Amino acid sequence: MTLTLRGSRGLPVRIFIGFMLGISCGLLFQDFSMAIKPLGDAFINAIKMLIVPIIFFSVAGGIANMGDVQQLKRVGGKTLLVYVGMTLIAGIIGLVVASIIQPGKGLDVQMSAPVEAVSSGLDIGQFLLQMIPSNPVAAMASGNVIQLIVFTILVGVAMVMLGESVARLRALFDEGAAVSFRILDMVMATSPIGIFALMAYAVANYGIDIFGQIGKFILADYAALLVIWAVVSILLVLFTRISYPRLIRKMVPIWLMTLSTTSSNATLPVTMKVTHRDLGVPEWLCSFMLPLGATINLMGAAAYLSVLVVFAADFYDLSLSFSQMVNVIFIGTILSMAAPGIPGGGIVMGTLILQLMNLPFELVGLIAGIYRIVDMGHTTLNVSGDVVGALLVAKSENLLSTEKVASPTTTPATPPTSSTPAVSVD
Repeated sequence: MTLTLRGSRGLPVRIFIGFMLGISCGLLFQDFSMAIKPLGDAFINAIKMLIVPIIFFSVAGGIANMGDVQQLKRVGGKTLLVYVGMTLIAGIIGLVVASIIQPGKGLDVQMSAPVEAVSSGLDIGQFLLQMIPSNPVAAMASGNVIQLIVFTILVGVAMVMLGESVARLRALFDEGAAVSFRILDMVMATSPIGIFALMAYAVANYGIDIFGQIGKFILADYAALLVIWAVVSILLVLFTRISYPRLIRKMVPIWLMTLSTTSSNATLPVTMKVTHRDLGVPEWLCSFMLPLGATINLMGAAAYLSVLVVFAADFYDLSLSFSQMVNVIFIGTILSMAAPGIPGGGIVMGTLILQLMNLPFELVGLIAGIYRIVDMGHTTLNVSGDVVGALLVAKSENLLSTEKVASPTTTPATPPTSSTPAVSVD
């Protein structure tokens, strides 16, 4: 096997090298690693710059290119079913794994300052109301992703209903998406440097001593994430007959981004490109499902909330009844779907779920100290779940390109012709 370092084909290898060098630099040269943080911040800002245009152009254009209201209803229903189902599975597995490991038993640490309450309860009606933007332009300016997605979906549905009378507008959206992804190519060319700076700073800032303080919580959290990935990836392989080694290889660039940025939204442009270009999911389906998944399909967050509740209950020597466990899964699913796809969003959600479960939430102050460490895993599973969901729905609609996801000896399938192809982003 020959490693390519030049051009776009060699970018994943260069990113991996930057990732590993960043870890080494953070361990060996702490002062230098702290000083280069602005390079990482600049890279993150450049990625964030593209989130709004990519979502707006690609989601609306992707829906419009379905060209069929019935197909839109069918795909939309499957998307919600898959995402909600995966989030529930993640919450259940997180609860089971944490109950086995019991991360809070025997813990003896000094508390950080108590975390202030963020809410007196979960208002589902208010959450649903806040999904509807009163001003779409303001939602774009403030980066409110869920409001932007709601508005963009409405625009896309309207274009489907109007059909060929808005063909020029549909072409404009396709061209806007193509321009956005071309800018992404330019930004990603600098990603090895940005990821090097991010990892160097993270390692220098946190060090390795922090693992010994509450290592059992970190162990339980990552054990749950690994079990969840094993379950969903096995289901994916059984349903799609996808080549598992090939899937892992194609996912590596996404995982390096999630580990470095700890942000589902910041990773979204890369996720969309890899899922379409390398995994064979149609561009219009990626444009519809992945931005939505980055907002509501947070499997890592659901697992973390379950582990956190068990951790707090163990720490205070409390036992959870069966009905309380059911509540943990239900509340954790809703909160994870409402959580912002930004670094640190789980700290707020963690405080809220402990309040709702009538558990002391001072432990969140302790978790906040190591949250980036666990959030690297959360974000990686969140985004991986989005990709898995897109592959499952694409396969159910007979839209998955077997040439890109099967083993090299597999005979390519004839590309589907049920939808109008969007502009390529390769």
